[in-house]
Amino acid sequence: MHETVRNVLKGVGDLAGHADTLSNDADLFDAGLSSYGTVEVMIGLENALGVEFPETALTRDSFSSINAIVRVLEGLQKDAAAAGGKAVDANGWPVAGETVQ
Repeated sequence: MHETVRNVLKGVGDLAGHADTLSNDADLFDAGLSSYGTVEVMIGLENALGVEFPETALTRDSFSSINAIVRVLEGLQKDAAAAGGKAVDANGWPVAGETVQ
């Protein structure tokens, strides 16, 4: 999951030049992430993973570091799995239209 987040960060103009050099705990805002960049990260992750960030996750803390973003995504995975009976792919994300019997 860290690799997916880092790949999305590479596409964000604010961090594109140095996303590979950031530690997982580095403060992304100190590294140059703007509020617009945060939206780019959110949309990039939603597209890459087929998830939707709930309003409650749209906070500065949620996007403060790679580890923080991964924690949010892991929480979304758990919520999706707890939704019950839905098939999930190898990454733990729900597979549309499939139900576990």
